[in-house]
Amino acid sequence: MDIRDLRPEDDEGFSPPPTHLPPLTGQHVAGARSWTGLTYAILYGHRYLTLDVHVPEGVERPPLVVWIHGGGWNEGDRRYLPLWWPQQSLFEKVVAAGMAVATVDYRHLGEAHFPACVHDVHAAVRYLVRYADTLGVDASRLGLWGESAGGHLACLASYAPVRAARGEVVDGVELVGQVGVDGPQPVPDALVSWYTPNEQFHDFLAAQGERVADPAIVPALLPVSQIGPGAPPTLVVHGSVDQVVSVDDAHQIHDALVAAGVETELTIVDDADHCFVGRPIGPILDEAVAFLARHLLAGEGHTR
Repeated sequence: MDIRDLRPEDDEGFSPPPTHLPPLTGQHVAGARSWTGLTYAILYGHRYLTLDVHVPEGVERPPLVVWIHGGGWNEGDRRYLPLWWPQQSLFEKVVAAGMAVATVDYRHLGEAHFPACVHDVHAAVRYLVRYADTLGVDASRLGLWGESAGGHLACLASYAPVRAARGEVVDGVELVGQVGVDGPQPVPDALVSWYTPNEQFHDFLAAQGERVADPAIVPALLPVSQIGPGAPPTLVVHGSVDQVVSVDDAHQIHDALVAAGVETELTIVDDADHCFVGRPIGPILDEAVAFLARHLLAGEGHTR
């Protein structure tokens, strides 16, 4: 199933929002033992917040990659990749490389304003660390990976804990939160940021107004605001003709990492739109998996 079957373009190239998602053939990921629908946080008056974990069979305590879906902070589902891509492909490539992968749901803006979704992602990471032994994973070797809005959340969940551990809170905004299980907030060993909004995020919130966030907290929600020394190595990937999030945002994030002395790689995918539409997804997935494997499979935990 291709998203173009669900959202046919009109004569002006406009695709309406989807009204449904096609059936998955199942939640099983090839070569993995799967835990599905784990409740990582309970919030009164809200649906339970859940995640899935896929652990490669025959691998003792593999490192863990946490995938965070996009959808403009207003839609998306942990079980579905962007519908231009083969479903399960990302999860299967991570598992085939000898790493476990968790995929996370979080509250959308129609359910709770910023920074609720940021707190949710931090909570999911704490939950995975708390139950790492039960799940059979080594959460001391941890990577985050997100696309679009999920890339934004992955950046904040990777960079904000470093500053929080030093007692630094940007503009007085506490992004780690106290949702779900308690305990120290882990800092990942590697981050993959795919077409993540930075300035575009600021523009999005400006258009939405106070309906989704207190304007006073917006500067702290920009990924570049949270970048500092000790942030994890980051792979930044963006399409050169992305019409949703400008490629300038990738340069802003990469440049801020360089200025902070953080290991970073920048890949601009020629002729790729948002979700890398226009280019084959396979090689782009392989680059990200190789980056995570290089940082998570070689060592026994982060050294920052």
